[in-house]
Amino acid sequence: MSARTLLLSASRCISSIVLVAAILLRTSGAEAQERPRDRNLILAGMAMGIPTYTLGVALHEGSHALAGKALGARVTDYSLVPGFHPRTGTFYFGYVTVFGLKNDRQRAMFLLAPKLTDSILLGGFSALYGFDALPNNAYANTAFLVLATGFWVDFSKDIFSFSDKNDTIKIYNMLGLDSELRRVAVRLVHAGLSFAMGYSIYQGYRDLFGRDVEASQSGIGTAIYMPMWDTSF
Repeated sequence: MSARTLLLSASRCISSIVLVAAILLRTSGAEAQERPRDRNLILAGMAMGIPTYTLGVALHEGSHALAGKALGARVTDYSLVPGFHPRTGTFYFGYVTVFGLKNDRQRAMFLLAPKLTDSILLGGFSALYGFDALPNNAYANTAFLVLATGFWVDFSKDIFSFSDKNDTIKIYNMLGLDSELRRVAVRLVHAGLSFAMGYSIYQGYRDLFGRDVEASQSGIGTAIYMPMWDTSF
C-alpha cells in the first residue's frame, strides 16, 4: 500500500461526485435553468453522500499516510472501510498504520495531518464563497456545499470526543492535557475555529435555499442537516 493508492481512491470518488452532478444536470432539463425545488436539491445532496463520504475517508487517511511518508515512516497497513483494527480491536471508519515515527512531535504531526487538510479545503471554500466564485447552478452549488460540510464535520467532530483512542485526544495527552479540566481551553479554541470555518457553509445553505422563505415551508432545516449527517466521516 502507498499514499498514492489512497490518493487514487480519492480521485475516483471525486469523479463519482462529478458524474452524479452531471447526471442531475442532464436529467433536470428546463428545471436546471430555473430555481430547482428544494426537494430535488436535497435528493441531489443525498445522492452525493456515499461518494463524498468515501472521498472524505480517503483524504483523511491519505493525509495520515502522506504525513507519515514525509516524516520518514513506513506505511504498514490501511483500510478505507469501516471495521475493527486487526491489532487493537478498536472500531474505525478507516485507519492507517505506520512504523518509524521517532518521537512525540512526529506522532503529533502524523495525527494532526487530516485537520490541516480539512482547514486548507475549508479555507478554499470560504474564499470561493467570499469572492462570490461558487457556481451559479444550484446543483453544482449543492455539490460544493455537501463536500464542504463533510470536511467541516471531519474537522469538528473531535470537539466532543473523549476516547483515548481518538487522534485529537492522543495529541492532548502528548501535550500533558490529561484531564478534561486541562482540555477546556483547547476545546474552546477548537470550537471557535469550527464555528468560523462553518459560517460560510451556513451562509451558502441560506443563499441556496433562500433567505426570505420560512424554514417550515422551504425545508431549509432538513436541507442543512441532512447533508451534515449524510457526509460525516
